[in-house]
Amino acid sequence: MLKNHKTIVVVGAGGRLGCSLVKSLKVSHCVIGLNHKQLDLGSIESIDKILGKLDYNNIIIAGALTNVDYCESHENEAFAVNTVGPGRIAEISTAKDAHVTYISTDMVFDGSKAGSYVESDKPNPINAYGASKLAGEKAILHFSEGNLVVRTSWIYGPGKPAFPEWIIGKACSELNLTLPMDKMSCPTYTLDIIEWLLVLLFRSKKDATSGIFHLCNSSPCSWLDWGQFCIDRAREFGFPVVASKVDGVSVDSVHAFLAKRPVNSAMDTEKFRNLTGIRPREWTVALRDFVIQSESFSKYRL
Repeated sequence: MLKNHKTIVVVGAGGRLGCSLVKSLKVSHCVIGLNHKQLDLGSIESIDKILGKLDYNNIIIAGALTNVDYCESHENEAFAVNTVGPGRIAEISTAKDAHVTYISTDMVFDGSKAGSYVESDKPNPINAYGASKLAGEKAILHFSEGNLVVRTSWIYGPGKPAFPEWIIGKACSELNLTLPMDKMSCPTYTLDIIEWLLVLLFRSKKDATSGIFHLCNSSPCSWLDWGQFCIDRAREFGFPVVASKVDGVSVDSVHAFLAKRPVNSAMDTEKFRNLTGIRPREWTVALRDFVIQSESFSKYRL
């Protein structure tokens, strides 16, 4: 092991972000990855049983109940997994003098702001998912102001399929596609957010960064823009795309949505840039790399 290695626990190691985190951290640290079967965030008994016997320096809570519409109709479960469980982890970790990182969401905001949200803007979630994650943030920071909350948005990357895989699959099989043109946020590539997160955790040899940070790729876009860019890149790389143009609709017209969505949840990363000197790359650059490199699209390549 490396001289300055730490023992890091990743909760939610079976998820899109957690799985990639484990792979990246293993290069320099002792990593304990815990998937849902190994640690159930919705069960205090499970948390106490597993974490009580572990010694670690850092713990990253990457797991969550993230299905927005499911959370809306299962509010108690959402708060158990996204608030109560993480709060118990923070309590246990504080007693062990271990640093906690909680991965949160842009949906803590109500979407009424004209520009991009900064960390000092007052959260006001409009759905159960956002409310449970905001309560989770407060629980993490309640037990130690030295803990870290990272808000991110529209995550995609290696592992579990996300929006890019879905919309490109649709474009290769359907002619008519629609997406909300008034829903704004910032797509975030998992491999990028991991790079930024590791800077926050290990920027100082003594202490990890604390407080709330927004981490996402640069420049907001609409859901429509995101989908159209995915399809354009798929066509550029020779995928068998049959849909040429995505039509725009309002987010309120999507009847499949049970929960309200904030129309604008774009986040500004100036706080991170000022601290680290790193400017997250444009979402278009990151997404193009993903479509080129991802094994998810190998079936479309000639």
